[in-house]
Amino acid sequence: MKRLFLIIIDSLGIGSAHDASKFGDIGANTLGHIAEHYYYIKHKILKIPNLTSLGLVKTIQYATNYCPVGMNLKTNIIGGYAYASSLASGKDTISGHWEIAGVLVPNWYYFSNLKNSIPDNLLNIICKVNNLSGFLGNCHSSGTEIIKKFGEEHITTGKPIIYTSADSVCQIACHEHIFGLSNLYNLCISIRNILNNSAYCNVARVIARPFVGNNASNFKRTKNRCDLSLVPPSITVFQKLIKEKNGTVVSIGKVADIYSHVGINKHIKVCGIDNLFNTMISEINIAKNNTVIFTNFVDFDELYGHRRDILGYALALEFFDYRLPEIISKMKDNDILIITADHGCDPTWNGTDHTREFVPILIYGPRIKPKYYGYRNSFADIGQTIVKYFNLSPMNYGTSIL
Repeated sequence: MKRLFLIIIDSLGIGSAHDASKFGDIGANTLGHIAEHYYYIKHKILKIPNLTSLGLVKTIQYATNYCPVGMNLKTNIIGGYAYASSLASGKDTISGHWEIAGVLVPNWYYFSNLKNSIPDNLLNIICKVNNLSGFLGNCHSSGTEIIKKFGEEHITTGKPIIYTSADSVCQIACHEHIFGLSNLYNLCISIRNILNNSAYCNVARVIARPFVGNNASNFKRTKNRCDLSLVPPSITVFQKLIKEKNGTVVSIGKVADIYSHVGINKHIKVCGIDNLFNTMISEINIAKNNTVIFTNFVDFDELYGHRRDILGYALALEFFDYRLPEIISKMKDNDILIITADHGCDPTWNGTDHTREFVPILIYGPRIKPKYYGYRNSFADIGQTIVKYFNLSPMNYGTSIL
């Protein structure tokens, strides 16, 4: 019986990648800077013994040629480990996830203007089609800041809040109860369709960002986020598993949205590290042959990386590490666990955007030889590793790590 458990610690970069200069990210190091901040500011050592035993600290040493203060290299390694850079032109969620699945992304369209991000001609079409009097915002912003700034005006006027970022994305924030969740979803579906049939067809995602509260002091985003992504332009390794082996791919968290629900048999939408672990364990308990259980732990990126919450990120890593043995204890002889990331989001860095970094690749299983598997020049090596494990036809990109 073959089962593979794939975990994305969303945004856990381990040092600036070779091409970080193109993104203004030379010196970024999500994991390293968190550990050093924890040590120097909080006078504590980051306690992640289980991730360390899988080789995480070794990967940061190989990627950066140094071991950050507060990280432990002296441990018994029980898993295979490597580190990788991305071939994709973006440092965003879709670029990373698609490449992991063996699909190289197209050239995304970016709304690059910091102010008046969405061009007037496009905004006019969106307003006309959806019978809107206008939008608020229309700028690069963090999600929490923009609802704080425009949330009260949104409630008064009914105008949605639209904003962008360094990623290829258009985000719409509306009050979940006053504007209505279904109205927000329908608006985002309409915008996705408009983009698909325009010069902006390569915008990667339209994201619905509902929030609640009655004033700027208590506005809070809810768990009912919805990502409307483009369909991957070529077949993913997960589609191959379903087609060639009649396999099962279980998406936990936001994974299905990232792949536009292509190559997914079962989608479980939960959020929060605790709930994600609980759901993953439940699915492992019933998983049969030729199954992939794929979980994205988005909190690291959304709640801590983008919000530049260094301490929150550190504590979340420690909690993740604390619960990780529950997954490992469920593994059978042929099972494989792969833990990786999709990009960086250094909470000590300037701004609130992702950072162009190497990512760790940790591979554990009773039959996996514990050793260093080298530098990988594409996340697609993960997809090709999955191909080899399940004996599928090869992907167009990547080389198996095992």
